[in-house]
Amino acid sequence: MLRKAEQVDVPVHPTPKIECLLCSGQIFKLIFQKNQYFYYKCTRCSLVRLYPGPDNAAAVNAYDDYLSSDKQIIADWQRMMRLPIQRAADLIQAHAPAREKAKPGKVLDVGCGYGFFLKEMARRGWRVQGLEISPAGRRYAREQLRLPVSGQPVEQARWPDDCFDVITLFYVIEHLVDPKAMLNRLRNWLKPKGVLLLRWPHSTPIVRLLGPLARKFDIYHSPYHLFDFSPGAIGMLLKQCGYDPVITCTGGYTLPANPILGICSCGFGVLAQAVEKATRYKILLPGVSKTTLAVKSD
Repeated sequence: MLRKAEQVDVPVHPTPKIECLLCSGQIFKLIFQKNQYFYYKCTRCSLVRLYPGPDNAAAVNAYDDYLSSDKQIIADWQRMMRLPIQRAADLIQAHAPAREKAKPGKVLDVGCGYGFFLKEMARRGWRVQGLEISPAGRRYAREQLRLPVSGQPVEQARWPDDCFDVITLFYVIEHLVDPKAMLNRLRNWLKPKGVLLLRWPHSTPIVRLLGPLARKFDIYHSPYHLFDFSPGAIGMLLKQCGYDPVITCTGGYTLPANPILGICSCGFGVLAQAVEKATRYKILLPGVSKTTLAVKSD
């Protein structure tokens, strides 16, 4: 029998026995640990992942109380996401096929939260459909915004192939147990030359900058963020799943309710947008959330 001092549930440095999702690399570097959660970076392609991660059922169940029903929190969320939502809608309309420019088509928002993006697209004349597994988010979207939102996980949803002109995922790709499987499924639902838009955090540069302080702020929102992507990793993922990346940009910045966080987000967001515009999107500041738009390839 182990003595009390030897009864340790989690090893300090577990050895990941996995292959990288993107490049099949097998050498990883531990870059972040909080309690029992370990984040490893692939030394070949820089993709960061949680290890060990949950299975799909556990990941879905974790979102039963992920979103709040508090009115003030919902209002803060709407304000925080207003600019990224507007910029995303503008990007979609600018890059949509000619058929949608003449007559707006149909958009699916996976993980639609409270439904604010769908409401904006509906305002612009698009037909909308949402998927949201969080009961609080789904309820608000249905009852307050009068939006059609399904509570089924993507794996259980049934739509015919070539059904949607646009599919969007706002802060979803980093939560997925198998991002490739999700993107492949969504590709089937997109019409030829259909548009995919991802909004995703780029957290690892901030974690490296903060060092030990990163544990206090829990930048990865462990254990909810299962992956952390860089612009290069997102491009690689999309190409492997049959999409042609068109543009990755800041796409607007969030405005958190916390005044200090709001000032920081605004300052870094404005700077990031100025740099990418001046360099024609060749330089993307690290640590700032990104929006990526891609097109379903032939």
